[in-house]
Amino acid sequence: MSSAGNHHVSGTGLERKLIRILLLEDSEADAQLSIRKLQSSGLSVQVDMATSSGQFKRHVADKLYDIVLADYRIPSWTGLEAFHWLRASGYSLPFILVTGTLGEDTAVESIKQGVSDYVLKKNLERLPMALIRALEDHALRLDRDRAERELRQSTEEYRSIIEGAPYGIVRSKETGEVVMANPAMLEMLGYSAEELSQLNAGEVYLDPADRKRIFEQLNHEPFSICTEVKVHTKGGKQVHVLLAGKRVPKRTEEEQLYEFFVQDVSQQRALEQQFLQAQKMEAVGRLAGGVAHDFNNLLMIIGGYTELLQQQVLPEKVAGYISQIQNASKMAASVVRQLLAFSRRQVPERHILDLNTIVTDLKKMLPRLLGEDVDLVIVPGEALNCVSADRGHMEQIIMNLAVNARDAMPEGGRMTIQTANALVDNEYLQQNTLSMPPGSYVTLSVTDTGTGMDEETQAHIFEPFFTTKEHGKGTGLGLATVYGIAKQSEGHITVQSAPGNGTCFTLYFPAALMEGTKQRQAKSAGPVLTGHETILLVEDEPDLREITREYLEPKGYKVLSAGSGEAALQLVRAHEGAIHVLLTDLIMPGIRGQELAKTLRKLHPALNIIFVSGYSDQPVAIEEYGPNAAYLQKPVSLGDLGISVRTLLDRRPE
Repeated sequence: MSSAGNHHVSGTGLERKLIRILLLEDSEADAQLSIRKLQSSGLSVQVDMATSSGQFKRHVADKLYDIVLADYRIPSWTGLEAFHWLRASGYSLPFILVTGTLGEDTAVESIKQGVSDYVLKKNLERLPMALIRALEDHALRLDRDRAERELRQSTEEYRSIIEGAPYGIVRSKETGEVVMANPAMLEMLGYSAEELSQLNAGEVYLDPADRKRIFEQLNHEPFSICTEVKVHTKGGKQVHVLLAGKRVPKRTEEEQLYEFFVQDVSQQRALEQQFLQAQKMEAVGRLAGGVAHDFNNLLMIIGGYTELLQQQVLPEKVAGYISQIQNASKMAASVVRQLLAFSRRQVPERHILDLNTIVTDLKKMLPRLLGEDVDLVIVPGEALNCVSADRGHMEQIIMNLAVNARDAMPEGGRMTIQTANALVDNEYLQQNTLSMPPGSYVTLSVTDTGTGMDEETQAHIFEPFFTTKEHGKGTGLGLATVYGIAKQSEGHITVQSAPGNGTCFTLYFPAALMEGTKQRQAKSAGPVLTGHETILLVEDEPDLREITREYLEPKGYKVLSAGSGEAALQLVRAHEGAIHVLLTDLIMPGIRGQELAKTLRKLHPALNIIFVSGYSDQPVAIEEYGPNAAYLQKPVSLGDLGISVRTLLDRRPE
């Protein structure tokens, strides 16, 4: 048992650990008193005694110790000098002064310099607890130092990752204030860190609506977004970027922060556009023979009925021949429209589309791709919802899948195109193993009875340049293009196939929500309104100019005809009266239609304008010309032309 007045240290955990002590003391008796005091308190200690500075230094060099106890005064050295030597030598051992007398000022100064504690020899009862406290404080300090080192290392590694990342990383507030941007982000936008910090992040978006959409999604679950947008650099260059963002959890009452990871995908998108164009040209090459065949048939129909008209005098027969010529003209116009839409090279433009209409319009062209030994079956969905997409893209998806189906049926077979509405809920997603947001979709399925694919092939079919065809028989871009267009249109694609059992590709496109999904077509039937106004007709094709004039003049209009923009300006200068309508072709030698319209608008601000074109390499921004302007796509029926003229004139009466 401990003697009265002893403090036992049970419960600290240190009584079970061997404590290695270096004791600097020149008095053997005092040393034994200290050792017995520690042992009687329940501590397990191993003590090496040093009586001089030399012996002390040798012990430190030869062994490891947990703590140092030192008398303040020994011959030719002091305990404080021993402490300073330890620190200077790189040792951070806890250090307690055990001395007979120590002035208050000296004690305070020793503690300030880093000594753990001091104990007077006349009060050795304090020694065990002072030793334990010094060891515990030292352990805490080591833990803290280690944590600080790890934190510094982690911070440095984090900074290295951020600054060395090949993609842009930026943190900003919803107000647009940029809090942090890494070097890759600065290089992408062309700003310095100081310039970007003074810039509102919203100013870099090409379309401000993109930023509004992004933050609306970031502020609702799951508080993240991954999307593609266009931004512009300091120098005005447009950059197509893939942006992944998230809302940073708030830890304080400070303003909400948002983090974005930004990747420049401009080059990738440019390559994709090249791939798309290559696919279009490949398909157009296949279509050339079929289109030539169709046009030769249509031209023969038109020519044949024209010859019959020249020989026929019976009115009822003439009416029938004219109807056949009109039908052939409409079919020819449909083929041209599809070919132009499919092969055009331009930025995708989304419109509200009916997939049934697109599939029906392609019905004439697809057999030319498939060949005579492949049966085409079309199953249009009833009351089909519309989708928001680029018509050319939708046509290319169908054409590419048709080519893929044909190649999978070398000995012939059947290809089925089916459309349907689909309400996708969580149960539907689980049953069909799909990964996409629930909602209302329109599906487009293309099924063939071909050779089918195994699971290994299915895992790679959407990869660019992957093909199972013989060398030279395919680019490996067809299905990759389909996949890219589907994603660009916010759609999803699935494939079901097995060797020998054919293949079914199903595309899901979000249904377009709008009031009245069907666009009403202008009808040529019904009475054509007459007029008395003056029309300036500008058309470089003489026969077309003449037939238009012959149609308009009997309706009461005065028609001024010109074969070029220059001739039209001369007519206007020579004409003394008012000109009410400019009816002009877009593409002409010399002054083009838009340039002519702008020039004449300066002379006649109230001039009504109708642009007519069969194909334009420059889209018409019709809204620039105000409400009294219209655009008609050739071929247009004379009846529709007359309605457009009258509609514009009645919209702004004299």
